[in-house]
Amino acid sequence: MGEKQLKYCIVMPRFTQIQNQTYEFPVGIAYVSASLKQSGRDVITYNLNYKPGSIRENIERLIEENSPDVFATGGLTVSYSQLKEMIEAARSVKPDIIIWIGGGIITSAPIPAMKALEIADYGMIGEGEITICELAEAIEGKRDVHSVDGLVFKEHGSWVQTNPRAEIADLDSLPYPDYEGFGFGELLEKTTTDIFALGKSRFGFVSFGRSCPYNCTFCFHPSGTRYRRRSVQSVFRELDYLIETFDIQNVYITDELFVSKREDLKEFCFEIKKRGIGFYISLRVNLVNREMLELLRDAGCIQITFGLESADNRILKSMNKHITVEQIDQALALCNEVGIPAQGGFIFGDEAETKETYTNTIRWWKEHPQYTITTNLIVLYPGSILYQHACERGIIKDEVQFIKDGCPLTNVTQMTDDEYREMVLAISMLPQGRTDVLKDASIEYKDLGQVDYTARCPKCGELNTWRRLDVFRLRRNIICGHCGNSMHIVVADSVEHNADKHFRMLYRHKIAIWPMINVVEELYRAAPSILGDNVYFIDSSRLKQGAHLYGKTVQAPTVINDEKIDIVFLTTTSNVAAEIMQMARTYPSVKQIFFAGDLFDPHFPEHVRENPANEEDLSS
Repeated sequence: MGEKQLKYCIVMPRFTQIQNQTYEFPVGIAYVSASLKQSGRDVITYNLNYKPGSIRENIERLIEENSPDVFATGGLTVSYSQLKEMIEAARSVKPDIIIWIGGGIITSAPIPAMKALEIADYGMIGEGEITICELAEAIEGKRDVHSVDGLVFKEHGSWVQTNPRAEIADLDSLPYPDYEGFGFGELLEKTTTDIFALGKSRFGFVSFGRSCPYNCTFCFHPSGTRYRRRSVQSVFRELDYLIETFDIQNVYITDELFVSKREDLKEFCFEIKKRGIGFYISLRVNLVNREMLELLRDAGCIQITFGLESADNRILKSMNKHITVEQIDQALALCNEVGIPAQGGFIFGDEAETKETYTNTIRWWKEHPQYTITTNLIVLYPGSILYQHACERGIIKDEVQFIKDGCPLTNVTQMTDDEYREMVLAISMLPQGRTDVLKDASIEYKDLGQVDYTARCPKCGELNTWRRLDVFRLRRNIICGHCGNSMHIVVADSVEHNADKHFRMLYRHKIAIWPMINVVEELYRAAPSILGDNVYFIDSSRLKQGAHLYGKTVQAPTVINDEKIDIVFLTTTSNVAAEIMQMARTYPSVKQIFFAGDLFDPHFPEHVRENPANEEDLSS
């Protein structure tokens, strides 16, 4: 084989379409890009976030202007639709382009994922830093592609998987992630209150280690099964680079586990305290003690996240969590006593879940409003034990279609489908609760349903301003910038507004409220007129459709076409909002799309009519 000089293009998927909204920078694809660039090859990098226009338009323009030989991207299984759109756009412009896909979508289910993606040429299984360089050598004619470990591809009509790629033992040997190549600085300039709602800005993202020594049934680790850590010295060399290059003021340690050895913890705390930046970490409740928390607090720890999962020991045991409710109680109470804000999440739908067990967890959640705990439903991610069991039990009958359907909610519990549906609705619409209504509160409407919120801390009495908050969404762990007090607030609770008056201004129209999440309850409080006969409740989830909320029946999106609905109100500004917008625009009758928070715009609806929410508005 003759050697070829090729041009490579690595594209980061879009994680947000909301103007000025921050997102968690994916260091995985940035590590892979850095490794390929370090090999000396001609590499173009492109970040789809904050780019105006559709994904397809951006990819087509990228390929037309640069004509790369190889197009590489990757992500998790839930990103399937976007990844498919990206590679189809690249292939449509340049039919002979070579397409590589990596990340969790391939690692978790190599052959089903490649079948679902259809036109990808090579899938990279496992950690990609070495694989992508060796695959480049093979495509350039320098080695046999069969000698490259960690690949899946089709050959002579059959699928081929090469030998498994060994996990990278020395993480210190890897180059720093390609921050500059993917415009990390642009992310830091966004004005949204950071993703942790702490009122602090310029968060960096650093990986301390990879994988996890535990084997929870709902989880899958694309980076392997053996937990490996970087040295503290390596982490701080990267951190110093981020401080010097991007002026970061805080850092999020992206690992599922933070350091557990006392010596490493002391070294970390000593080093980060010298730099004077805040940090955010994840821990297990069974590893927490007072000495550890005091060290972390004194070093500048902003917040700790715990994987709680359930408040019923039977479910925790079924999940292989190796923790107990008693340990959860102790860890959260210690954080409160020491003064470090803590957060966590419960997930519902384990194989052992019953009405009794999920009711127990909800009861615990309601009894502990002082803690910041989210509630979600288990998704059967390919590669996880729950997913494998669902395939073995015949619950998932077609693995390829399951990926194409976006990993829909699936009942693997001890409950009937009707009981499972009741649980889904209970969790989705669980009242948000709050503990603080702040004084001297005021807002300044920005755009896209978000406001700047100024209010007085109930502990120290000082005024704070938190940027770009959703008015109807509970913000947990809002932090006072003066005394560090943690608060739980819903903006709409403490400010005067004309939300109901504004909503009634649209009453000559047919209006859809979409999706059905707990924000709808807050919207109803502020604007009772959403129960009018001209208003329709919509959700894409088949499990929610047919349910009754406030006397209304939740409809499928097709009701838009049936009833010629012309206005859609979104109850979320998350990435789900972009997906809903894309779906809503497929209905010819839809003329206008609002966010629920737009009702707080003093110029509603005239101002929004001049600037309708469309793809151009959603990207900077």
